[in-house]
Amino acid sequence: MRVINVFVDTSIVNRILEIDKSTVRHTIYEEDRLYISKIIGYVKKGIVRLIVNPSVKHEIENATDPKRKRELLALFDQFHFTPYNKWIFPIVFPVHFVTKEEKVVLGELRKKIKGFRKDAKIFLDAAANSQVEILLTTDRQHLACIELRDYIADKKLDTEIKIFTPKELYEYLKRLGL
Repeated sequence: MRVINVFVDTSIVNRILEIDKSTVRHTIYEEDRLYISKIIGYVKKGIVRLIVNPSVKHEIENATDPKRKRELLALFDQFHFTPYNKWIFPIVFPVHFVTKEEKVVLGELRKKIKGFRKDAKIFLDAAANSQVEILLTTDRQHLACIELRDYIADKKLDTEIKIFTPKELYEYLKRLGL
């Protein structure tokens, strides 16, 4: 069986960990929750493997509320997030170093996309891992924006990494017949 490796940003981890919590209603948030719930089915079947920067788990381990910390760690372990980390702060070991080419790409993207700097690490962690096919995000402003998608297509990087929102990933999985 083919396994699709999906790098998830912190917003996805938060949505997964709080999928059953009632929240303030917001159309985009609710759409993301709906499709993340469907994607979780693929994770449980072993079709999708979730990869995350290890700093996410580190943040959970440093939570001050013991009950919340236990709940989040249990859910984090349930989904068997696989850690992957490039060398941009914050550093969590093990670490992989950034190449000169990757620095150039990040520099170009910082110029092209206003506010990209805060998401550069997420993008690089996903794009630089040869096993990752997809970066899953709810960040439509920086990571799933048209400027980044155009840049990736223009540089022919879309064969290496695709950037999807939860709905787009679910539709992609359906197109693959999974």
